Amino acid sequence: MISLVFFAMISTFVPQDFIWIVFLLYALIFMSLSMSLPRILQRKHSDIKGATLLKADRQEVMKIMMKDQEIDKELKPQIIASLALLPLSIVIWIMASYFVFPYLIPPLREAVTKLELFIRFLAFYGILIGLTRTISYFLTPKKMIMPINSYEIRSGGIKAGSIAIPFPIDINRYEISINRKRSFIDIYDRKTKQVYRFYVSDISKAESLIQKHGLQK
Repeated sequence: MISLVFFAMISTFVPQDFIWIVFLLYALIFMSLSMSLPRILQRKHSDIKGATLLKADRQEVMKIMMKDQEIDKELKPQIIASLALLPLSIVIWIMASYFVFPYLIPPLREAVTKLELFIRFLAFYGILIGLTRTISYFLTPKKMIMPINSYEIRSGGIKAGSIAIPFPIDINRYEISINRKRSFIDIYDRKTKQVYRFYVSDISKAESLIQKHGLQK
């Protein structure tokens, strides 16, 4: 919603010759924030302390993942969706520019008031963002699996880079499932719609630690 209003305001009040500069700056700032956000979150969640009860490194996790014959089938829809979203979004923007833009935005923008022009741009960007999000909703799996490469189970919680799940686990937010055959523990975050998958060589020990420290009342 904020982006929608921002785009409409820029398109309405910034001279046309300088609009591309503003959008370029917006894209650069957005990319910078996206890249720095994990580091900010990592510092924020660095307060998970306690003794290290179990540690899994990248090499150990990769060995277990390679034995999992079903992981490729699970990740395939996510990969296809990710690859398809960008070109589909570009197609939507191009089609909207040809078929929607001329009907909403007059060639002579001075012919309408600033308020009317703002509302027209608001409708235009609303259609674009609405179509993009609709396609994203149907293409993107409802639960996104994220295999964790390395992590630590501590007495105070689970720590994996910028991801931190404090103990006791909030069962209203997180859902835990254990697959002993494939040797992993899934923790589904209802807030982010992501499934954090923790592959572990000793599944019984990991389950016992989470039962003891993570689910205590």
